[in-house]
Amino acid sequence: MNTPALLRLRNRILASDNLACFIERESLLRAHAGETAASPPEERYLREFELLMDNLSTPIDPDDVFAGRMLEGRWPHAEGFTRLGLTSEGHITLPMPVILKHGLAGIAADVSRHAERIGTPEARYFERQALGCIGAIRQFCERYAAAAERAGKPAMARALRVVPHQPAYDLYSALQSIWMMQFICSTVCGSRDFAPGRLAHDLQPYVSGPRDETVELLAFFLVKFNEITGTSTDNYACKPIPCYSSKQYLTLGPVFGDLDAMIVEAAAAVGLPQPTLNFRMRGDFALAGQAAHRIDAQCNFFNDRLITNRLLNSGILPDDAERYTFTACNRVDLPGRLYNIMTRIDTFDNSLAWFREAVFAARDEEEILPALHRIAVERLRDDTRKNRVRIYSEEWCFRFESLFFPSCIQTGRDIYRQGAENYRWQHRMFSGLANMADSLGAVKRLRARYSYAQILAILDADFAGHEALRTEILNTFPAYGNGDPEVDAYAEAAGNVLIDAFEQVAREEGFLPMASFYSLTRHARFGTAVGATPDGRKARAPVSENQSPAPGKDRRGPTALLSSAAALPHRRCICGGLNLKFGLRPGPDAFAALLKSYFGMGGLHVGFTIASRETLEAARRDPGAYRSLLVRKTGFSEFFVALSPQEQQELIARTEY
Repeated sequence: MNTPALLRLRNRILASDNLACFIERESLLRAHAGETAASPPEERYLREFELLMDNLSTPIDPDDVFAGRMLEGRWPHAEGFTRLGLTSEGHITLPMPVILKHGLAGIAADVSRHAERIGTPEARYFERQALGCIGAIRQFCERYAAAAERAGKPAMARALRVVPHQPAYDLYSALQSIWMMQFICSTVCGSRDFAPGRLAHDLQPYVSGPRDETVELLAFFLVKFNEITGTSTDNYACKPIPCYSSKQYLTLGPVFGDLDAMIVEAAAAVGLPQPTLNFRMRGDFALAGQAAHRIDAQCNFFNDRLITNRLLNSGILPDDAERYTFTACNRVDLPGRLYNIMTRIDTFDNSLAWFREAVFAARDEEEILPALHRIAVERLRDDTRKNRVRIYSEEWCFRFESLFFPSCIQTGRDIYRQGAENYRWQHRMFSGLANMADSLGAVKRLRARYSYAQILAILDADFAGHEALRTEILNTFPAYGNGDPEVDAYAEAAGNVLIDAFEQVAREEGFLPMASFYSLTRHARFGTAVGATPDGRKARAPVSENQSPAPGKDRRGPTALLSSAAALPHRRCICGGLNLKFGLRPGPDAFAALLKSYFGMGGLHVGFTIASRETLEAARRDPGAYRSLLVRKTGFSEFFVALSPQEQQELIARTEY
């Protein structure tokens, strides 16, 4: 299914240089900054929201099937892109089942009903702000409907006069409703990572037409996700939209039906990075195998039973645990029940720095892990107390995304007024576990030749004068990623120490602890703050990425690597990251068998890139010829040619199977 219109939309995205920004939004906010600043602080958000909804253009490309696109341009001001007004924390799953079934009008009715019941000035304020935003969206859609009529698109115009204000009436209107909400949240609200959730599950009641027509509609829908994203690099120096790179995620499963398969087919037809399809894997591996084979880099695969059990064992209610989704990379969300990002206790920790401190604090190798526990408790306790409450407001305030949380509506309190606190959830993400495991194994072997003090001196000198020893460590010592029981046991032990420390502190401070072994793209940045480690890693070199081995140390194939990764204490984790690179494309059955085996061993997550070293090096030399080459970057997919030189080299150097 390669219609000319879809190909033209796709090619336009491929031709983008990612230097343009959503210039119209910022231009409007700048032009009216004096007016909005004159408003009372508690009214400013609504004034800015209405300003944008009343004045943003309503462009429609002749090839558009769904309305909602930005007018972009190069930022002309020397001081750079400032991202004025309308702030948000993002990282939210949009309540699509509610919007599709009841529309924004249904949410408005709920707001008014609870405001009447509560009767406080704050609740009435919340009601006025909510109804103002919903009314502004309705008027924006009316303007878009008129533009659709002028463009000769009557079906689009009809849908926009109904959705998202009223319930959807068929598959097309449901997709238009979802997209308009996704578009407004991702481009107007001022943040990133708004996710539409479990698309196949939510759309099922609206599917009735022929399969080919459904797949085509889904393809035109999916291509839109690539119009509101920027390139994600290691330093987030990317296209502003108005925020930095906003990746998009769909959650599929845990039960797969024909609509899930159609989404995979549509994604294959589009062939663009967004959205990532996150599979909740419970027992059916056939569709996942087909997806990995066809659209490898666009997929993430998760062990659903491990994640669900972790949620339940942490005190999450069964209904909430069953409905979890993904909002950003590999991070779990509880739609309408969790706004963890609000407390800013959703933190990546440079835990290899703690480990190195523990190595130097210990008197011998037996004291390293106890020292790591002590240091981790100290660091986690200090950071938790410092960041316990950061951005909650003492003043009346309102953010549109508060309407995505029933608790906010029921209490008449904004998310910034703690209206969304259903669960006191703390998420910590630990990095460098492969370096820790390899270091513990290395110290054990080095102690046969050196005193512990001598080992510390070698590290303190960054291996200067000991280059041959470093080469020996890197090339001959057992390493994580090869299925070595001893080193894998060290990885498990270090992981358990970090989680033990975290759970102790989280419970002391009144939080539900959620741990992960995950570094996202921070491994290089973290490495600059860490001195040499016993595994042969030199000072300031990157730490090991996510759950992957240290670069070049996995030498025994994918089965051995997956065996090592499965040894980590995943049952105590909520997410993670492990990406494999294949030079040749395995068949669907091979992928299905690999996924079944890995998750059967207790693995948590895996993703794939299929691209040989030769292909990647050719793409680096001649990016124009490989503009559409997709690769897996931590929890999302990206064009290889859009990565930074450092990121490209890291991917080229990754072990190829």
